[in-house]
Amino acid sequence: MLLPSLKYGIMAFLLTGTAVFPAVAGLYGFNSANPYTSEEKILDMKYLPTQIRNYRAAMRENLQMLIDYAHKNKPDFRIIVHEGQELLYRSSWEDACDGYNLSRRQKGSINDTSFLNHGKQISLEPKPDTPEYKYLHSVDAVAVNNLYCGSGKEHDITFNHNLGLISIDHCPSEEAAEQAVVRSVLDKKILYVFTNLDQAFSNIASQPLINDSARNVGNVDEAGNILLMTDDSRYTSKDKFVQDLSRTNYDIIVIKPLFAHRQRFSPDDIRRMQFKKNGSRRLLIAEMNVSEASPQDYFWHKSWKIGQPSWLVRKSFVDRDSVITKYWNENWRRIISGHFKDILATGFDGVFFTGVQNHLYFEQQTPLE
Repeated sequence: MLLPSLKYGIMAFLLTGTAVFPAVAGLYGFNSANPYTSEEKILDMKYLPTQIRNYRAAMRENLQMLIDYAHKNKPDFRIIVHEGQELLYRSSWEDACDGYNLSRRQKGSINDTSFLNHGKQISLEPKPDTPEYKYLHSVDAVAVNNLYCGSGKEHDITFNHNLGLISIDHCPSEEAAEQAVVRSVLDKKILYVFTNLDQAFSNIASQPLINDSARNVGNVDEAGNILLMTDDSRYTSKDKFVQDLSRTNYDIIVIKPLFAHRQRFSPDDIRRMQFKKNGSRRLLIAEMNVSEASPQDYFWHKSWKIGQPSWLVRKSFVDRDSVITKYWNENWRRIISGHFKDILATGFDGVFFTGVQNHLYFEQQTPLE
């Protein structure tokens, strides 16, 4: 049973409208809409590449490009990143990548793996004046998966550098979820918890309101709770969606920047959602996938499919119809730049970056072990 003080916060709003598709938890780590094929699991390269792209650096560069633009135009714009902790520091994988490329440029033997003996230690303290140092100090919070209902291993990087920590937990039972709530309150960590994947990220009523308060929230570290509503498919009306969110007391709400992927929120919609039911201010955050495109997106062309254009690579691991992109491609970078500018112009308080972990897909296709 939930503690009495926590039970009072559970929202009782019933959602209206019929979903066109079943709810899909489109966040890395919670479902397998399009898992690896048996062929993808086998690294079968007849000829080793002369150069391996540093996929982590490329992802970090894209994120930093967007963050710099945001902070230049709106200094108090909040940045939350889902997973992707590997980008917060210089990893051994990046050292091995650089070593491999150097060896190939110097025409070393492809059988010489001495470069793998260097840089095995991961430094959680990035050196100043490096891209990873700048990126680390540009982020307000990291959202990690299953801190309380998973391995329980904390990510030290999020504690050593005053980064906010949000845990998104898929718990096996209501009892486990209640224990996660209690532990998160004791740890003073922000928690989004669910037991039913079909209701995750789409159902207000299923999410308990933890640490309910009437204080104004302007920073992530001032928040005591969060609502992730990144799937609005249960709603047929934008007005009803806005109304239901405005009638909650969550400190942070994360939604898609466009209702049903295409309908823009008006300035009045934004203002209504930025205030809690009790009248205090909260953070309204836009979710943005930085490495996937969907046929539902406004920028999608009817002629597009996997391989056309060439930077559309394979179906998303977590969303049924989305496609993973070669996110370093200039055409894709132009698309996400324009999309990000629209998010700022709409009036959101910050962004919740997703799709960051897709660098791991490309890394699997390389010979580095």
